[in-house]
Amino acid sequence: MALILWVSAPKTRSNSTETEQPLDIVESSPQENDNQYSETLRQQYLEAYAHFENTIKPELNKIDLPKWDKPLADRINANESAAIKQFGEAKYAQANATLDALIKLAETTITDSQKQFESAMKNAQQAFDDNQYEQAKVAISKALMLDSSSNQASELAERIEQLPEIAALVEQIEVAKVENNPQTELTLINQLLTLTPEREALKQRAQALQTTLNNQKFQSLISQSYAAIDDGRIEAAKSALNQARNIYSSRSELSDVNMAIQQYEKNQRIQSSLSNAAQAESNDNWQAVKTNLEQVIKENPNNKTATEKLAMANNILSLDKQFDDYLESPYRLSNSQLAEQARAAINAAAAYRNQSLSLSRKSRELETVLTAVNQPVAVEVRSDNQTHILVRGVGNVGEVESKVIQLKPGQYTFEGKRQGYKSKLVEVTIPYDVNRFSLTLVCDEPI
Repeated sequence: MALILWVSAPKTRSNSTETEQPLDIVESSPQENDNQYSETLRQQYLEAYAHFENTIKPELNKIDLPKWDKPLADRINANESAAIKQFGEAKYAQANATLDALIKLAETTITDSQKQFESAMKNAQQAFDDNQYEQAKVAISKALMLDSSSNQASELAERIEQLPEIAALVEQIEVAKVENNPQTELTLINQLLTLTPEREALKQRAQALQTTLNNQKFQSLISQSYAAIDDGRIEAAKSALNQARNIYSSRSELSDVNMAIQQYEKNQRIQSSLSNAAQAESNDNWQAVKTNLEQVIKENPNNKTATEKLAMANNILSLDKQFDDYLESPYRLSNSQLAEQARAAINAAAAYRNQSLSLSRKSRELETVLTAVNQPVAVEVRSDNQTHILVRGVGNVGEVESKVIQLKPGQYTFEGKRQGYKSKLVEVTIPYDVNRFSLTLVCDEPI
């Protein structure tokens, strides 16, 4: 006899109220009595059931079948029980047929649940993106019912529970946008993005807001820097400039502000040097005047006033040094050429008598010395009337007991000679500040 089977088709809708019956074996095959054939069927059943238990059933267990489609769940359970019962009664052909139908029904159920799971997930994600809490909640609940093992569904479910908070943030963002409060709007968007980081539109809006705020802050800092320069608060200007540079490192405004700061500092250095030079001039310190004016000209070569004043300082310092040299060696001024040079310096210094009191004082002192060193001094030469005396480079005094000669102040060598006696040399300096000078020269040491 042929084996007659009845298998109901798998359900594709979860709201059926009909109860399907398990596979029913109408007649058994006469081959059931064949021991070898029976063992083959038995082994086939065991292998098929192992596949069902280890592969298919874990997938079924991910589905909350009683909640999704209770009649279908009952049908699958009934068929499984029937297959087990038939196998226990050694009705191996029936058991195999029932198990085969069960596996096909289970596979169809799994396929249908997966399709509906994907649809539910899509609906849940769309509702989440639209901030529709109730719709998202319903859709994600269905997805979890169809696949309780899905991490993706579990994660989305957790995020859906944040929708009330997200909705509140979205509302606050809209208010901030209407009120044109970009900083508040950006803060709220960043909070929202921590909850929903995949929202590209919000990311783009955040970037635009950040750019706007950066531009506003940058321009504000540039303005603060210029204002600080105008007030002479250079450190504050530099601080604002550095903050602006941290926002945009290559904007042209940075160079403009930096140049303004440098120009201000340059002007301050110039003014400080000019002030120091003026103070030094009032103190008759022309070396300090020179040093400060050189700094001014270094900063501003076109400063005509500083250039002219520096020329004066150099002239005064040069004359001052000449006067010092002459006064350190006043007797040289008895030389007519040097005396002429000294008089020229005195005449040149007359132009600065109101600028340098010290130079005027030295000029008067040099003029006095110059007159004195060129005024002959009465020099009395005393001897024994036997020693012949001469002044080297000047002339003979002769053999005298006492004689007055006229010599300009300065250094002279008197030489005495006497027959049979050693000659003598006397070096003398005739001061320029005396009216009379005397010396004695006698050769009294026999040869």
